[in-house]
Amino acid sequence: MNNQIKYSAVTTFNIQKHSFGVEMINSFFANWPDGISLTAFIENSFGVDDKAVKPKILVKDFHQNVPEYNNFVQKFKDKEKYTDDFRFNVFRFAHKVYAISSALKNTKTKYLIWLDADIKTYKKITLDFLETLTDDSVYMSYLGRENISLKHLNYSECGFLIFNTEHPIHETFWQNMMKMYDDGDLFSEKEWHDSYIFDVVRKKLEKENNIKNFDITSLGLVELNNDNHVFISSVLGKYMDHKKGNRKDSKWSYELIYRIKKERDNKL
Repeated sequence: MNNQIKYSAVTTFNIQKHSFGVEMINSFFANWPDGISLTAFIENSFGVDDKAVKPKILVKDFHQNVPEYNNFVQKFKDKEKYTDDFRFNVFRFAHKVYAISSALKNTKTKYLIWLDADIKTYKKITLDFLETLTDDSVYMSYLGRENISLKHLNYSECGFLIFNTEHPIHETFWQNMMKMYDDGDLFSEKEWHDSYIFDVVRKKLEKENNIKNFDITSLGLVELNNDNHVFISSVLGKYMDHKKGNRKDSKWSYELIYRIKKERDNKL
């Protein structure tokens, strides 16, 4: 199989609220291999000029193509009162879960990569690099926090995920994942956001089915000025910036600036 068609990617954002999503798409187009396509499930996609959409970028209207999300919101609309606390802002973070689930129904590549819409790729991604993040024996590649000293974040960083669609556990994982949402099982968990729920399902299948997953942080971490940004500290930080939280209005995350300066100084 040609390596380039082993991978495809998916993201989602609201174009009226999240202008950084356009930056994400542009940086993907400029820096990812030509054979890797990105499906963007966009809310309010009527504002997208189809003529301006770049090759290898497939734009789909979120609500037209992901009706399951709307059903979820209607079924559990009483939970909206909890949205002031991100740990329980289930409707905000459920966009990701339903977008991935929808993309998987039409994915023809071995690997599907999830990218948060506030990720900016600043350096050319190579196929060789992607190969270091995957293995035939592994189902999911993710950014764990077990290898850092931060204790108050008891869940993985799920801004970047890779799923092996040919793995024997693939369908079982997503059956378990969607049951969490469609049946409301997640509301019995300590936190309701996607990163926490991904970990619950991942750890359950690792224990019950002896499934191997790959923690990308095991490839090494660069010590930063704080240990709160495992994405930038990991090997992903060599190629991408994750402008999560209050970093979205900045050109770069301050952790990335620190990393680049540190690596430059070490070469002197």
